[in-house]
Amino acid sequence: MRVVKMGGSVASRVEGLLKELEGCGDILIVPGGWIFAEAVRKLDSQRKLPEKAAHWMCIAGMEIYGYYISSFGVGTVNELRKVSGIAVLLPYLILKSSNLPECWEVTSDSVAVWVASRLGINEVVKITDVDGVILNGRLVERIKASELAGRNTCVDGFAPKLMVEEGVNMFVCNGLRPGRVKNYILRSQASLSVQSHAKGTLIEGK
Repeated sequence: MRVVKMGGSVASRVEGLLKELEGCGDILIVPGGWIFAEAVRKLDSQRKLPEKAAHWMCIAGMEIYGYYISSFGVGTVNELRKVSGIAVLLPYLILKSSNLPECWEVTSDSVAVWVASRLGINEVVKITDVDGVILNGRLVERIKASELAGRNTCVDGFAPKLMVEEGVNMFVCNGLRPGRVKNYILRSQASLSVQSHAKGTLIEGK
């Protein structure tokens, strides 16, 4: 089974992405926060919310986006378990028992890594609107999570630290480019040796 984080930045392609994921094995989708997390950020800029409250409002936003993804014909789960086919995780109640920091630095990226680690899965596929991690103006194909500490990238600030602690990798790819997600998953299933040649960035959990 794979854990796939589907960011709000690819919401315009949800239906197409779900079709790509068909035939790619069992997939548990962790939704991003999309426009709902952005609404919380906007409210925070106006009212200065307590960080803990803002965190849980954003987690609730993940659930709303999860229901949006499920409207295209996939089921939802609200417990940590391996799934058959494709399902969307509704994380709010699950995360109430987690030890993740309740702060802005922890977003759906960190949640996806935490979910994968609890399920004994060593990789997250992050679907977003960029080709991968860009450093100094160029795409990095492979990098250690520890090398991202303190850097401003497409991955949230806490996820690299968690990846190192849990030994979970993350492959970042552009979901707005049709076929890239499916291409990576099918090629990496066939041979682990070709992972680094897929279009995107492999962040190693070390």
